[in-house]
Amino acid sequence: MPTIRAAFFDIDGTLLPFGHDRMPAPTVAALQALRRRGVGVYIATGRPPVDIDFLTALRAVEFDGFVTMNGQYCYERDPDAPFYSHPMPPEAMRALVPWLAGKHLPVAFLERGFTYANCAEATGNGIVEPDVPVLDPVRALTRTTYQLSAFISPEWEGEFLRHCPGCVAVRWNDQFADILPAGGGKDAGLRAMLAHKGLDPAQAIAFGDARNDIPMLRAAGIGVAMGNADDAVKAAADFVTAADVDDGIGKALRRVGLV
Repeated sequence: MPTIRAAFFDIDGTLLPFGHDRMPAPTVAALQALRRRGVGVYIATGRPPVDIDFLTALRAVEFDGFVTMNGQYCYERDPDAPFYSHPMPPEAMRALVPWLAGKHLPVAFLERGFTYANCAEATGNGIVEPDVPVLDPVRALTRTTYQLSAFISPEWEGEFLRHCPGCVAVRWNDQFADILPAGGGKDAGLRAMLAHKGLDPAQAIAFGDARNDIPMLRAAGIGVAMGNADDAVKAAADFVTAADVDDGIGKALRRVGLV
């Protein structure tokens, strides 16, 4: 098996347990030990860069790079200097915005440094922050959008995508999906980061808990599902570790001999 040179971590439900404001001490210790071993430590999240800037929980560890917005925007230290950027196609916004008018479908629009929603029901739900402004989505016709967070059921997904051409859905659960440009996903971001570093996916280990992590876990040389992960994520992983609150990351890294 190739030597692991890079480790990718989802944030919510992986590094940061839901309802917590800091990473567990064993997780911090495991990541610091990993860096001392010369393994690059990377974030791979559905969150936008602006969230990373203000998420103080991550400051306990020095990360080597960031795969954000489910792989659509990747950078090393400076979010204003991405080496990979994959926005949603303008034709998708031109088709979607008029179709959304008059429909009560909560959607959040994610730009590089700004997030807004088309209605209040798309905010304050544990996914989109409550202080996100509600704006007319016509803004998306003139601004670069990287991802949508659509609060739609699986039954609505096909209809939504028919009015958002050139895009795909990556679902966290039955109430919510991220809408990405075709070819996007955390797996694409992982490959972009590794190529930037001169590494191969076989040299990476990846950790996640939600369905949007599945492509990344499959792309990495070793894919690890957290003990608190969705059953579909566990089925896609190479192995399942303990929960995020039970030193799941440290236990997995010790299992494969990385710390």
